[in-house]
Amino acid sequence: MLNSEISGREVLSREEAATFLGICKTTLDSLPIPRIKIRRRVLYRKSELDEWLIRNTQIKDGLK
Repeated sequence: MLNSEISGREVLSREEAATFLGICKTTLDSLPIPRIKIRRRVLYRKSELDEWLIRNTQIKDGLK
């Protein structure tokens, strides 16, 4: 699935969330991002992924 297709959805699968963030699924599992578990399925709200990105973005001094 393309990132542009993912960005229009509110709930993402584990695979889609990892793709959206540009990380592997194992790394995603280790992050403190809220998730929804329905039996064995794990889902992420895109709005929570966006909020997590904003809170965890670091801007280094000297870069423009």
